Amino acid sequence: MNRFAMLLFFILCPLLTAQQPTQVGSTSDPSRSALTGQPAADVLQPSAASERNLAIKKARTMFISSDTAYLTVSTLDRALLKQKDWEKLGLNIVDNTVGADLELKVDRLVLTHIHTYVLTDKATGIVLASGRVRAFDGVVASGPMAEQIVKALSAGRLAALSAGSDQGF
Repeated sequence: MNRFAMLLFFILCPLLTAQQPTQVGSTSDPSRSALTGQPAADVLQPSAASERNLAIKKARTMFISSDTAYLTVSTLDRALLKQKDWEKLGLNIVDNTVGADLELKVDRLVLTHIHTYVLTDKATGIVLASGRVRAFDGVVASGPMAEQIVKALSAGRLAALSAGSDQGF
C-alpha cells in the first residue's frame, strides 16, 4: 500500500503544482494595454459581431460546395434563388471558389436525415452562419435550408441597406 501511495504521489504531484501561464508584458497600470504599453482607449478591438456583419456587408459572391450526393449544389442553388429576399441581398452564386467571397459547405450526417451547412467568409475564415435541417432527402431539405441562409444574410445586409436609406428627409 505504501508503494501505491508513493506512486500516486509522483504521478499527481506535477499536476497539483502546475500553474497557469503568466501574461507576457503585463504592466502594473490597468489603464495601459499589456502588450503595447499604450492607453487602453487607444487600442480599438472590434467585436466578433461587428466583424461578422462587416464580412456579410462586403460580400458580393458565394460559392456552394456539397459533400453529399443527397443534396446537390444545383438543388440548393435553385432553392436560394427562389427565396423572396434573395434579389435584395445582391449576392451572386459562382462556380469557382477562387473569386468567391463566401463559401457555403453542405453535408449530410451519415445514417441520418440531418443536413448541415456552414457559411464562412473565405478571406477571414469567420463562420457567418451554420445550421441543420432534418429532412428525408436533399430536395426537401433545400427549402428550409435556403430560408435559414437567406434569413442569416438578410440580418446583416438588409439592415445595413435600410439604415443607409433612412438618412434622407
